[in-house]
Amino acid sequence: MINNIKMRLQSLNIGIVVQKFASWIILLILMIVFTCLSPNFLTKKNIVNILSQNAYILVASLGVTFVLLAGSIDLSIGYQMSLVGIISAILMIDYRVPVFLVIPIALAAGVIMSLLNGILSTKMKLPLMMVSLGTMISFQGLSYVISQSRTINRFPESFKFLGQGSVGNIPFPVLLSFALFFIVNFFLNHTYFGQYVYALGGNEEASRLSGINVKRMRLMVSVICGFFTALSAIMLVGRAGSAHSGTGPGTEFTVITAIILGGVSMGGGSGKLSGVLAGVFSLALISNGMQLAGLGTYYQYVAKGIILLGAIGFDVFQKERQKSEKSLRRQMEKRNSP
Repeated sequence: MINNIKMRLQSLNIGIVVQKFASWIILLILMIVFTCLSPNFLTKKNIVNILSQNAYILVASLGVTFVLLAGSIDLSIGYQMSLVGIISAILMIDYRVPVFLVIPIALAAGVIMSLLNGILSTKMKLPLMMVSLGTMISFQGLSYVISQSRTINRFPESFKFLGQGSVGNIPFPVLLSFALFFIVNFFLNHTYFGQYVYALGGNEEASRLSGINVKRMRLMVSVICGFFTALSAIMLVGRAGSAHSGTGPGTEFTVITAIILGGVSMGGGSGKLSGVLAGVFSLALISNGMQLAGLGTYYQYVAKGIILLGAIGFDVFQKERQKSEKSLRRQMEKRNSP
C-alpha cells in the first residue's frame, strides 16, 4: 500500500514538472513543425517580424498576469485599448497636443479605466470578470462616440516610433517589451508586493487574516493592469499608424489564452511570468505559421479557441492532481505517524 502511494506521488510530481515547462515544450515543438513546413519560417526577417508584431501583446500580458495571479479576470482590456488609442489620436490630430503630453495622458486614461473596474468590483463585492463585462460595453460605446466611427491617422513620427522605431537593428517595441518583462519578473519574484499578489490569488481570506489589505492590493493590481494595457495600446496604434475604435478589441482573449497557456492558473496564486513569455510567442508562432501556410485569420481564431479550451482543461486537470497529491501526502503522514 505504501509503495502504491509512493508511485502515485512520483507520477504526480512528473505532472507538476510537465505543467511547469509545458509552454516551453509547446513553443519548441511549434518551431520545429513550422520550420519543417516552411523554409521561410526560421529566417532572421521572419523572427524579427514575429517579435515586433507581438511586442504589444507581451506588454498587455504583463498587466493582465497580475490580475490573473490575484485570482481575477479583466475582460475589458480590449476596449480600454480602443479608447486609449482614440484619445491619443484625437489629442494629436484634432487638438495638436504634443506627443510628450499625449503619452502620459493616454497612460492615465488606461489607469483610470482599470481602476474604475477595481473600485466597482470591491465596492459592489462582485467578481471583476462580471464588472468588466459591463464596463467593456460602456468603453466600446464611448470609443465609437468619441471617434464618430472614423479612422484617424497622420500621426507624428515621434509617436509612431513607439510602434515602428528601431534602435540599431533591433525594433524599439521588442526592446521595450523585453525590458519591461525582466523588470516585472523581478518585481513578482523578489518583492513583498509580488508575494502578496500570489497570496491574494492563492487564498484571499488567509491573506486578509495575515494582515494584507486585500482591497488596496486589488486596486493596486488594477492600476498596474491599466498602465500596461494603455502602453500596449500606444504601441499598437503607433505600429498601425492609425486609430479606429475597432483597434484593440479581441486582444483580451489572445492575452488571456497566452497567460493560461503559459501556466498561470485561472484561479490565481500560481504560475510564472517566464511561462507567459512562452505562451505569448507560442500563439505568435501559430498565427505566423498559419499565415505562411496560407490559412487566414478565421482559421487562426478557430485554433486559438481550441488552444484556450485545452489550456483551461489542462489547468483544471492539474488542480485535481494537486488535490490528489495533498490527499496522498496526508495518508503517508498518517501511516508514518506512531
